[in-house]
Amino acid sequence: MADETTQEQLRRELHEIDAEIAELRKSTDDLKAHVGDGVEDAEEIAADLTSVEEDEAVLGILGRRREALLKQLERLGGST
Repeated sequence: MADETTQEQLRRELHEIDAEIAELRKSTDDLKAHVGDGVEDAEEIAADLTSVEEDEAVLGILGRRREALLKQLERLGGST
């Protein structure tokens, strides 16, 4: 029973991370598409590029966490 609860918790966390990754990818892609569009000064462009870099770093962290959750589920014998 404890394993089932743990598996369910891991699946729930995996689902939440997948949703967060999808949302962050979309916002990062949107920002990348608009950097340099229209009238922006160098400071705004630099801020946008910094935001993209920070988002990509967070995506890397979330991706590693996702992989760790998948390994934990696999060890517990749960399917994803």
